[in-house]
Amino acid sequence: MMLPPNPELVARAKQEGVPEGLLASAGWTWRILVIAAGVTLLGMLAKKLELAVLPLFTAILMRALLNPVHARLRRWGVPRGAAALLTVIVAVAVLGGVGTYVVNRAVAEYPALVEQVNTLVTRTQDWLVTGPLKLQRKSVDNVGNQFVSFLQNQQSTILSGVVSAGRTVFDAATGIVLTFFLTIFLLIDGDRIWEWITGLFSKRQRLRVDAVGSSMWATLTGYITGTFLVGLFHGVAMGATLAILGVPLVAPLAVLIFIGGLIPIIGIVLFGGLALLVTLVTNGPTAAVVVLIVLVVENQIEGHLLQPLIVGRHVKLHPMAIALTLVAASVIAGIPGAIFGVPIVASINAAARVLHGNEDVPDPDQPEALQDAVDEAIDREVEREEGRDPTQDDEGDGAPPAGPPPPALDGAAGRPAS
Repeated sequence: MMLPPNPELVARAKQEGVPEGLLASAGWTWRILVIAAGVTLLGMLAKKLELAVLPLFTAILMRALLNPVHARLRRWGVPRGAAALLTVIVAVAVLGGVGTYVVNRAVAEYPALVEQVNTLVTRTQDWLVTGPLKLQRKSVDNVGNQFVSFLQNQQSTILSGVVSAGRTVFDAATGIVLTFFLTIFLLIDGDRIWEWITGLFSKRQRLRVDAVGSSMWATLTGYITGTFLVGLFHGVAMGATLAILGVPLVAPLAVLIFIGGLIPIIGIVLFGGLALLVTLVTNGPTAAVVVLIVLVVENQIEGHLLQPLIVGRHVKLHPMAIALTLVAASVIAGIPGAIFGVPIVASINAAARVLHGNEDVPDPDQPEALQDAVDEAIDREVEREEGRDPTQDDEGDGAPPAGPPPPALDGAAGRPAS
């Protein structure tokens, strides 16, 4: 269907003596360039402040992941601050325990892996010399010895990879401590922080801002929780498979596969391929075929069951958009980009759906719409607290007044009445 011409655009085109299409294209071009320049400047600023930006983003993701545990403790009567502190301490204890176990197993089993690789290289060298290829012994020995020496020299690098993730040990320690405290504060005062942010806008804009924020938070929470479960599924399934087959470095490989599950599409391929390679080198082709079959079955279960039921309900992004986001974010920001890129784009997409009218935002000047907004905001608050009475505040603020006009909502879901 042909769209009617824009009279203003036609008039400007005649006045400036250029085609309408060229004028419209020029308008789009300079706007896109301005947006690109703004995004570039924000990226450069984030790079300079990465010691603060990365802990903040990590704390937001941790808040989304740990919120169900915090809400459960609140339902059991634990005070808000104590529940947040206990939640973070348990999370740190679990991560620290798993990390310690993985490092210990890597230290104990890596030399055995190098020895098995050395044996395989020796057999391969003999086959290349005595087999149908009839290569020269000197050339074959040089290549094999260089490969084994490389693995032996990389042992200290592999074991210290997690510690050297930051530029310095001080930066890494600072980021961990900052993430710890930011997560606690977001668990304690996340709702109040959002209420303060929405309070900066006028009454007319407050509902729309809250609708955008609620949609973004629901998308982020669903994505983080679903991706965590998907990664846990891959890690447990592959870890059990490797343990049954007797493959060395089971714990480190299982953790790497779990981390790979947090990076959509390419993560499980990369780290699953690493587990397949280790199995082939240490246990032979039969065990490698078993690992390959398990990887294929896992991917089928993820693609047809876990992703649609757990993640797809919250993240409305096409797989092509996810793949392009991963590539672009990885090129721009490396590993942090691969981890944070998809949830950021998914949240922006959720906000765009609200702003473009795909999700209704009531007009605060209409009494019926205002009452509906109050009811929906209360429902969101009840869901956010998972059963807690939304009219009761921990600090004793009391319930909102009853009767007309519609009650003001005391919480993070928006305040339609000022």
